[in-house]
Amino acid sequence: MKALIYHGPGELSVEDREIPKPGPGEVLIKVRAVSVCGSDLGAYKLPEASDRWKPPIVLGHEFAGDIAAVGENVKSLKIGQRVAANPILYCGECYYCERGLINLCARRHSLGTSIGGEAEDGAMQEYFVLREEAVIALDDRVSYTQGALLEPLAVCYCAAKRGMSPGETAAVIGAGPIGLMIIKFLKAQGVKSVFASDISDVRLGFAQRYGAVGINVKNESLDAKIMEMTDGIGVDRIIIAADTPTAFEDSFKIIRNGGDIVLVALMHRNTTLDPMQLVGRGVSLIGSYMFTTEQREVMRMIAEGEIFIDDLVTSEYSLEDGPEVFKKLCSDGCRDVKVMMNM
Repeated sequence: MKALIYHGPGELSVEDREIPKPGPGEVLIKVRAVSVCGSDLGAYKLPEASDRWKPPIVLGHEFAGDIAAVGENVKSLKIGQRVAANPILYCGECYYCERGLINLCARRHSLGTSIGGEAEDGAMQEYFVLREEAVIALDDRVSYTQGALLEPLAVCYCAAKRGMSPGETAAVIGAGPIGLMIIKFLKAQGVKSVFASDISDVRLGFAQRYGAVGINVKNESLDAKIMEMTDGIGVDRIIIAADTPTAFEDSFKIIRNGGDIVLVALMHRNTTLDPMQLVGRGVSLIGSYMFTTEQREVMRMIAEGEIFIDDLVTSEYSLEDGPEVFKKLCSDGCRDVKVMMNM
């Protein structure tokens, strides 16, 4: 089989590997579609190798495929079944897992990373083995491409559904794939006004098609625009979906007193906050990390037509194109939102 191997920042190669065999409680998955995540690109763009991605490793955790073989004691899955998966390989026994907070498991591993100190090859290969508990059977009404997006969609649904009510206002900082998915969920919930900020007119064009007011912060003031359009009050909720240098500074300028700032972007740096902005204004700062059971809810929403996501995929390639795909996605002026590699 073919596998796209990450050998360190800027280094990817397509190589031959033996097709693995599933052990007890495991299944062999034939990958049909795998999406490139921003975290995959983060590993590729790093100046030096990170402990989160110890090379050599196969990246990729947004995928869908078929069960090609099952190991001993597998009871809930069968050969030929169409599936996706939860990439959070939680322990199931710790304080957090016992309370259903699998995303916060103290001993978790994760597909396509070395989180937890143990490398777990991901889905950018034609076949790979995964434990039965991580696998999610796809609804017959959901395609492989849609199934591959269940993971990032669940991340975004978690961030978007936190206490929002119809008629409220929200701002999304960053109109990349995560920001655009969040906008879709906000509008699906009936959020009255959604503002999206970015420096890319292309991505802001997508945001506007999805029902948001686009603000290019290279050309106009984010806080002036939003305060003008909210009668000087500010928005009820801000969701930070991109690691921008002024994300927190901008957020406190446009959040209303008593509003919420939700951080979903993975920021690998220190920042400075004024605690009085939280206490004196009653503002809440909330971290939103991954998800628990939301993949199944998102799958139902797709199957029943409550949310349309097919327009998020802007390009499709083969696995063999992988090295060039990563170069393209990291280049200046890239116009893609989500890219799918089909096997």
